[in-house]
Amino acid sequence: MKRLSLLQLTCNGFRYLKWPLQVAIIFFFKSLAIRFNIAPMFFRNMYSKFFLARFKKKNDKREPYFDINGALLPDISTDKGIYDEFASNVFDDVFLISCFYNDNYDKTIVDFLDQYMAEGPYGYTDSKFDVTIKKDDVVIDAGAWIGDFSAYAASKNAITYAFEPVDSTYQLLSQTAALNRNIIPVKKGLGSEESELKIYINKKHSGANSLIEKNGFEIAEEKISITTLDKFVVENKLQRVDFIKADIEGAERDLLKGATQVLKTFAPKLAFCTYHLPDDPEVLKQLILEANPNYKIVQLKKKLFAAVF
Repeated sequence: MKRLSLLQLTCNGFRYLKWPLQVAIIFFFKSLAIRFNIAPMFFRNMYSKFFLARFKKKNDKREPYFDINGALLPDISTDKGIYDEFASNVFDDVFLISCFYNDNYDKTIVDFLDQYMAEGPYGYTDSKFDVTIKKDDVVIDAGAWIGDFSAYAASKNAITYAFEPVDSTYQLLSQTAALNRNIIPVKKGLGSEESELKIYINKKHSGANSLIEKNGFEIAEEKISITTLDKFVVENKLQRVDFIKADIEGAERDLLKGATQVLKTFAPKLAFCTYHLPDDPEVLKQLILEANPNYKIVQLKKKLFAAVF
């Protein structure tokens, strides 16, 4: 597949995917702003909020919700913190390729867009290497937040166990689960052992709640329950796990330590964030290969993809 320039991608979106002219223009400048770090938040907010208005719907009772290519989310526009986070970061990472590129995660597209996205998408394909959601997949969504990725998986007719240990976001996740089929919310985090831990709640940036205390944020504290994926799979008698998505603020390595049997037995596709800790790319790769040396791994700017084929 020929690699397109940003201008060509923008023109194709306007011409073939029927983007409104304003969206195409803002998409172009937003992408440049992220690539060269020039006022990226300003353009990301402008682009995402303008575009999200196209997805806002009302049900038979006139209650608003978002329908993003079949992924249903509750009306989060009334919560400024949640909405700003979704609009500025999450929308692109989870839904950009689904909405604008017909769910095509070919490496040519993903490698290019990775330069212009805040964190990068959760899918990648290259010949036999395929880390994408398939129909009837059993998905683990670690760090489900409000259920955005779980809703995307539901739109692909997958079954998702969505792990979110924080009270406030778990409530929104439960609303998302009620709107979609096949999302099972789990009010726990995933780690290396069963325990209760203290999590730091970022009051202004709910997507950055973390087990690691961070300076510079207004935080609160909450006690959460942690289990291992190996234990969860046994207790719930899961016959397979096909896909694991993880964005858990630096605890991805702990998840892997508690999922060695799952990786060895089921070899699920993996899409992991690798930007929370400086050594994430090396440490996560090592843990994956120790559990199952048959994995092939692709590392992008902030995401790691792994699959056995």
